[in-house]
Amino acid sequence: MIGKLIQRHVAPLLKSAGVPARRFGIVSEYNARLNSKLEKTHLVEDKPQFFVTSSRPGNFGDHIDFKLNIDNWFDENRVHNEHETDIRRTQLYVLSAVYYGGILSLARIYALGVIGRLNGWKRYDKDTYLEVEIADLPPGEVMQIVWNGMPVFVRRLTGEEIKEQNELPKDTLLDPAKEVVFSDAGSTKVLVCSAVCTHLGCIPIPYLGAYNGWVCICHGSVYDKFGRVRQGPALENLPMINNSIYDTTLCIEELKFPREPSVRFWA
Repeated sequence: MIGKLIQRHVAPLLKSAGVPARRFGIVSEYNARLNSKLEKTHLVEDKPQFFVTSSRPGNFGDHIDFKLNIDNWFDENRVHNEHETDIRRTQLYVLSAVYYGGILSLARIYALGVIGRLNGWKRYDKDTYLEVEIADLPPGEVMQIVWNGMPVFVRRLTGEEIKEQNELPKDTLLDPAKEVVFSDAGSTKVLVCSAVCTHLGCIPIPYLGAYNGWVCICHGSVYDKFGRVRQGPALENLPMINNSIYDTTLCIEELKFPREPSVRFWA
């Protein structure tokens, strides 16, 4: 009712004053807002607007100057490289060193891998493995054999002998850092060591001296029953020989850690 009265009396007055008529209704209001162009939170009219200014905006033509700026950057670098030859040469040297160093490192890793693989295929060396039957070796006795062209002592020690040797004074040891290795053989232990004196290569005689171990009668070196040097001129213990015992069979082999298949070669 009110809308009709406004349209009848107010609309002619607005039309005569030059004001465009506007319909007041839910649908028309919705359509008007739907067709309006919004820029963020501002209402922008559909017709284009032009502004005339005597100054150039700061961002005018940025999309055109982008390629020009890139070209200028390359040109500046080219000029810099042409004039700063020492810096350019240094950069090339550093880059070349890093490149070829990486190639050499990879080649080294592959070479070590191939060498390790080839070594892993060869578990035992020829003529370095020996089996000796020690069932007839009485406790407390020494047997001399030849292994790989080298004389070797095999000594079976009783529990009393081991206890006696452990109670000896430590201050008379000339080479205390070396470890003594035994192999279990029932109630006894077997010591396998080199029969070559560490002084000048003589062969010591067993059961002699104050320790009843070995004595080099050539120069006077004294060893106890563990092969530890107690009196010079020798300064090192008799070298231990790698061995293992299976039942009454003594197996002697050269210890070569790098030739174990399970060992991994690290660069």
